[in-house]
Amino acid sequence: MKQDMPSCGGCRTCEMVCSFHHTGEYNPSLSSIKILEKENGAGFIVRLLEEKSTGGFACDRCQELDQPLCLQVCREEDDLAGILKMFAASGPSFHKASKSGGSCS
Repeated sequence: MKQDMPSCGGCRTCEMVCSFHHTGEYNPSLSSIKILEKENGAGFIVRLLEEKSTGGFACDRCQELDQPLCLQVCREEDDLAGILKMFAASGPSFHKASKSGGSCS
């Protein structure tokens, strides 16, 4: 799922903590969350992976934590929380409660 996030500053800290959570290493290429450049306008595009692939782990919104790691480090926590809620509501059941494939951040 891709969502515009005009408030995102593009620091990509969310990618770093997500990859660490999945792998024990800071490797944003394995993150569930991807921060993508926009061609026009403020902010960035937030992409949440729906399936595990060579490009990262499927996002399950850190179900084992009280708050997803990405929200813990995002300066625009409320905006990102809204994107995560849309992600949970829009997809198959594995978005909502899957324990396989790691966590989101």
